[in-house]
Amino acid sequence: MKNQPARSRRSVSASELAQMGVCEQRVLCEHLYGKPRTVQQRADAARGDEEHRRFYEARKGRCFIATLVYGESREVMVLRSFRDRVLRASPMGRGLILAYYRIAPGVCKVLAERPRLIRIVRGLLRLLVWGAERMTKDGGARDV
Repeated sequence: MKNQPARSRRSVSASELAQMGVCEQRVLCEHLYGKPRTVQQRADAARGDEEHRRFYEARKGRCFIATLVYGESREVMVLRSFRDRVLRASPMGRGLILAYYRIAPGVCKVLAERPRLIRIVRGLLRLLVWGAERMTKDGGARDV
């Protein structure tokens, strides 16, 4: 048998080792934070962020009747629950919600100019809150 020379092992240079470390860091960084975005992706994300901001700002200023009359209170939460659990369940209810969204900003403007009317509306809404509370009682156990 002939003595075969041992396989020559290629040595790894320091720069190759450093590159391997960079690759591991890149893999970890991409795993934790995602791949770097392209210029187009960054521009698209900025445009999307701006649209979301405008959408939020447009609705943030809208004052609906119960919020105007009661502020952020238990009564408003009861009415929101009624809207979400009862009215949204039917086409007629969804139609009422849309009609309310159309007329409520105008009603709020009128009420804001006439504070005495707010007391009257508060009394009327008290009845609505009472009925809504009855229909949405039992923490969602009753589905309508």
